[in-house]
Amino acid sequence: MNHRHFKQIIIDNHIATHTISEIKLALKLIRQKEKFILEDSTKALNNNKRIVKVSGKYSLNQYIQEVIKITNHYYLLYIQISQFEAFLRTYINHKMVKAYGIEWHKESIMDDLVDFQKPSIKNLDKPSQALNSISFGTLEFVFLNGSRYANVFQKDLKFSKILAKDAKPKYRNKDMIKELFAIVRNARNDICHHRRIGESIKANPKYTKQNMTRSDVSNALHDLKILLGYDDTFDVQSIELKYNEF
Repeated sequence: MNHRHFKQIIIDNHIATHTISEIKLALKLIRQKEKFILEDSTKALNNNKRIVKVSGKYSLNQYIQEVIKITNHYYLLYIQISQFEAFLRTYINHKMVKAYGIEWHKESIMDDLVDFQKPSIKNLDKPSQALNSISFGTLEFVFLNGSRYANVFQKDLKFSKILAKDAKPKYRNKDMIKELFAIVRNARNDICHHRRIGESIKANPKYTKQNMTRSDVSNALHDLKILLGYDDTFDVQSIELKYNEF
């Protein structure tokens, strides 16, 4: 990120740097932090009514404190998604073994997925190894596609745990479950690859979710956990990242 971006993010958002050391620190921050975190931090700073400007500008220290908070938010969210993903791989394997046996990854029920036709997958001894070899997107297809969803997973989903205002189940069909998975997958991929949430993974319009907020992702993840009977007893609830100079 160059000096032009420095002006856009720092100066245009009324963040003051008063000394040469502060300017160097700010430039170091621009070079080393993800752009989406820096931009979201300026939004958080401007929306926080409790933070008072000094002579019409925010101090660099005030800005960096927001950067730290936003960084913690995103890394915590990624940890929580990762924990859910680990659970999902085990959950799918348990259900599929019960329905199709201990070599379900080699059965014809998986013929619709290209990954499961690869010798590297078919030659694995355990289906759990196959699940650990595929992407989160393919994991969705194992769960959601065709008769697998209807025969293996749908009957155990806890629809009655999440009700709409009319006291009826909020999630009434597979497309609504797909949307939850799409939100979580987009967030997982974007955070992992340092891209703003909602700007990537748009090849399939059914899975497009633009302009997502962290709240959207948290809510989708929360509902998926409830639907699948996920126990959050051992979930990481908070993290604290600190910079050496603060």
